[in-house]
Amino acid sequence: MQPYLFDIIVIGGGASGLAAAIEAKRYGGSDCRVAVIEKNTRLGKKILATGNGRCNLGNIEEKRFVHYSGTCTDLIKPLFEKFEGSEYFFKSMGVICRTDSGRLYPYSNHAASVLDALRFQLQDLGVDIFTDMEVVSLKYDDNSIWTIITGSDKFITKKVIISCGGKAAPSMGTDGSFYKILSAVGCEPSSLKPALCPAYTDQSLLKYLKGIRATAKVSLYNSKGKLLHSDNGEVQFTDKTLSGICIFNLAAFAVEEDMYIQLDLLPHLTDIELNELLWDVYAKRSMWNIEDMLSGIFQKKMCHALFKSSGIASDMKLPVYNLTPYDIERLSNTIKAWTFPVLWFGDWKQAQTTSGGIERNQIKNTLESINCPGLYFSGEILDIAGECGGYNLAWAWCSGTYAAHNAVDSLKGCDNCDKNI
Repeated sequence: MQPYLFDIIVIGGGASGLAAAIEAKRYGGSDCRVAVIEKNTRLGKKILATGNGRCNLGNIEEKRFVHYSGTCTDLIKPLFEKFEGSEYFFKSMGVICRTDSGRLYPYSNHAASVLDALRFQLQDLGVDIFTDMEVVSLKYDDNSIWTIITGSDKFITKKVIISCGGKAAPSMGTDGSFYKILSAVGCEPSSLKPALCPAYTDQSLLKYLKGIRATAKVSLYNSKGKLLHSDNGEVQFTDKTLSGICIFNLAAFAVEEDMYIQLDLLPHLTDIELNELLWDVYAKRSMWNIEDMLSGIFQKKMCHALFKSSGIASDMKLPVYNLTPYDIERLSNTIKAWTFPVLWFGDWKQAQTTSGGIERNQIKNTLESINCPGLYFSGEILDIAGECGGYNLAWAWCSGTYAAHNAVDSLKGCDNCDKNI
């Protein structure tokens, strides 16, 4: 078996891997031999599916720590300070961006524009691409050389950048199989959980709610009532789940058992203001049926569910004046803190990204493995998850370029590579 020889090999031809390969070649120069190994038949398969095919490639707030979770979040500030931003990164390849509520999209509004820019840049730079090749083993020898085996092929390289993603969206090739290969060289991932996915809850609570959408403040609590995370947005009710971007953003913070979600359906009102509003509606609609009392505030099916969840046993066809002060108080409490137990957050097929991965205590500031010299990580493989809105792709570009920059510095014999942040 005649081996392929390279200076830097990137394993994974997704967002972070492509960014890493581009930066490695740009910074390393023409003499730096760079290759990408991808197990799918083509590069960037997952990129085409992001943003509903539009590719939400970044966010104007992508540098803010609060949009990320995981043990590696201390890297957000220093790495993004060295990254000029997703918009600039793509502008350097001729892609113009537009913004929509802070989210960055290619001006074409088409994900293929993003992938084409990345592919053509790799081609222009002379990066070697190997597709339909699945890595089956990694080996490091005493001469600081890595050997990568892909079925019938062997690759020899000085530096390796692992950018093969996590376990989310296995249909795109990210099935988590590479974790076993990393474990074999002493890089163990933390507990892995689906992130950016719906929350499964008690179906009896959703009986009247399927198909309804409602704006709310959503909050995730543990069994002791400790707030784990909160967000605002549109909640989508299905027959089994609470869904929507704001719900998805809670999943990465679901690190405990026996959690629950509370919805504040009128977050702009205080408890006192809501109580006054309900009594005002009570006075104006005292002769209406109870089921219609909140019409104009919430959808009718949601009104029925709110009364049921409040434990108000009155016949919904009775006039509003049958409600007691205690009923109004319970209704107010439900509107401000409608509680749904979390049975679990979605599965890997539903998840958009992975919570967990290679933890901070396993990597240097350069994203190089502490235990495996010359092995770098970028993107979703690391224990960091961003919220919906372009944050995960922003991290992919940022960490990919950063890992590549440091890998090249290491090739050049930089003595202070780990002191750069």
